[in-house]
Amino acid sequence: PRPSLFIIGGCIVQSIWINNKYGEKLAAYLFLPEHEPRFFLIVCHGFRGAKENGGRIYQFASRVNDLDGGVLAFDFSGSGASEGNYARMTLTRQADDLRSVIDYISSLYDLPLVLLGRSFGGSTVIAGGAGESRAAAYILWSTPIFLTRTFAAMIPEQYKDLQAGQIVHIHDEAGDYELESGFIRDLAQHDMDQYLLAMSVKPVLIIHARDDEIVPAENAGYVNSKLARASLHLIDKAGHRFLEKTEQREIITLKWLKKIIEEL
Repeated sequence: PRPSLFIIGGCIVQSIWINNKYGEKLAAYLFLPEHEPRFFLIVCHGFRGAKENGGRIYQFASRVNDLDGGVLAFDFSGSGASEGNYARMTLTRQADDLRSVIDYISSLYDLPLVLLGRSFGGSTVIAGGAGESRAAAYILWSTPIFLTRTFAAMIPEQYKDLQAGQIVHIHDEAGDYELESGFIRDLAQHDMDQYLLAMSVKPVLIIHARDDEIVPAENAGYVNSKLARASLHLIDKAGHRFLEKTEQREIITLKWLKKIIEEL
């Protein structure tokens, strides 16, 4: 597939494809500011999500562009418009996808990178971006750090079947999907504390809802306690998806981004 340009929400968007290490093409959007970018924000979507974030990526990317930042939002393998089989999704594969995206944008621009992940995309930022020399800062939205606990509570019956080595069929508001047992086995291969240790020398923004019904706020508190340069914001009555508090989350993020970029 060839890159293409389109305009949506007042943004000029370049639709691109990035090759991952498994030979799959990852669908991505590139948002460039009017002036030469000073940094790039890489955006990782959540579990069962996609790069558009329900259409909210366009306005958010435009506001980052106003800070002279470029934005790259992409679909993990098997998600959205990317190639791949979602059932084979693991944290390791998503971390590898993130590294492929980092390699891609770094081949085009020698600029500081800020890695943003929402929900399981934030877990991927931690797993794939910790210790990454090209990452200048991190942003974690509604991110689980206690992974097995989170998924055991989210899909309890299917979780038991995954532990037993079965392929499970799951239905949610986005439709039906499958997961292979490798998803659960892979979670145990990741030492999240070691990742946080590797991130501790860099600035990290943590935004979480106090009433998150999927990823309890204790996850955010734990991450904050491990990071010397973390900035924690707990938001009331936002829920996991921040549906009514998206604007508040973006304002906090943009204000923090502006401050961090000025310090780089």
